[in-house]
Amino acid sequence: MATEIKIDPITRIEGHLGVTVNVDGGKVVEARCSGTMFRGFETILIGRDPRDAPVLTQRICGVCHQSHRIAGVRALENAAAASVPEGARKMRNLIEAVTTLYSHALWFYALGGPDYSDAVTKNGLKRLDPITGQGYREAVANQRKLHEVLSILGAKVPHQMTYIHGGLTHEPSVEKILAMKTRILEVSDWIGKTSDLPAVLDDVSAGKHDYSKGYVLNDVVDWAVFALKEKADTWGVGHQKYISYGVYDMADGSSFLPSGVWDGGKVIPMDEKKITEYVKYSWYTDDSGGVTRDSPMLKIAPDKAGAYSWAKTPRYGTMPVEGGPLARMVIAGLDPFDLRKKLGGGAEKASTFNRIIARMQEALILRDKIVEWIDELKHGEKTYADFKVPDNALGVGLWEAPRGPVGHWTDIKVKKISRYQVIAGTTWNATPRDDMGQRGVIEEALIGAPVPDVKNPVNVVRTVRSYDPCLACTVHVMTPKGQKYSVQVT
Repeated sequence: MATEIKIDPITRIEGHLGVTVNVDGGKVVEARCSGTMFRGFETILIGRDPRDAPVLTQRICGVCHQSHRIAGVRALENAAAASVPEGARKMRNLIEAVTTLYSHALWFYALGGPDYSDAVTKNGLKRLDPITGQGYREAVANQRKLHEVLSILGAKVPHQMTYIHGGLTHEPSVEKILAMKTRILEVSDWIGKTSDLPAVLDDVSAGKHDYSKGYVLNDVVDWAVFALKEKADTWGVGHQKYISYGVYDMADGSSFLPSGVWDGGKVIPMDEKKITEYVKYSWYTDDSGGVTRDSPMLKIAPDKAGAYSWAKTPRYGTMPVEGGPLARMVIAGLDPFDLRKKLGGGAEKASTFNRIIARMQEALILRDKIVEWIDELKHGEKTYADFKVPDNALGVGLWEAPRGPVGHWTDIKVKKISRYQVIAGTTWNATPRDDMGQRGVIEEALIGAPVPDVKNPVNVVRTVRSYDPCLACTVHVMTPKGQKYSVQVT
């Protein structure tokens, strides 16, 4: 007889997420993922000046704030067929890369790391212990340096102010460029050289540590080696299909990490017109879904039979696809040092272990690019071009947040917003079933996860946290006493 386990809320993530699993024979046999808060940001944009949207929508999240701001800005620039100066392109890439590095460090030490720490597993990895671990304390100090870099670029953090339609309002001085570089190099020393990763892997596998090769490298390899012992390469698999919108604009018009869809066997071009949202198991009326660029504004239905989440269910056509670091690495064809191939059972394989490895790989790749991109900044280089709001247009802004693809769609009528749609990065992963009955990405990944002790389902939360879910900054539709508000969104 199956045992039902309900974990609500999942802790050590951003926002409110609930997971219910059925366990039989020591494994998960069924799963349900519920977004337990309502986000109403799109609804407050109707009738506003389109230039307000990036400022307001970046408040959707306090972690991926810049990802929503850039997606909103790109949607407006797309509607106006506008381009930005070279100086703005460089600074935008830095803002996103530094934010992603910050976010990955946050996950390694504060969100995902404790699941593999001595405090939880008694495995000797005390540097990963929350609050008291030396690695945790170092991470806090170095995350602050990354935020200082972002504050130089964006005037403040979170919710930076310099990123606008037409480019950026900030032109960095020589002094500020040097201040950013100093902090980045200090963080880089803490991480360790990318080229030292194979040596650190050999050392840690043999029970040795050489912290002169980087504290982060040693900590994450410690974590990875232990995760392999726990057989995390065999569970958390899921649909094994991926999506990326592409991120980091290059001077030649390409993306450093390209867009695409991994259909289970190959990378195919990503067509934005195939992005579709389903709502059969969401607390919205049945006519609230559809192809995202054409779908109507949502209307809530909190008493809808069979529904169990405030998240819609985005699909690439009808295909469930995973977003995030692993997806970006697979679609870019990147597997530094063949780590996922050699240790994780395949470069394209999805698993809890490979998500850990892919996030580490992306962090190292971006750290190296940040050092390079800072040296490309030029004092006095133009960062802003005049911008005019179009009278009537549809704009689409696609980008990648640390956790996955972020898309903003804006309809402009008579210079005002008439419709606005947002798909956040985690939405692709933390969804309920779709209209065809296919499980959401995290739901599918939970099937087969080992639960030897139903009173301590640690592998369930390890799998959920391997996606680094972020459901933050949404609007409650429940009172503290559990009573439903009467809310009609139009």
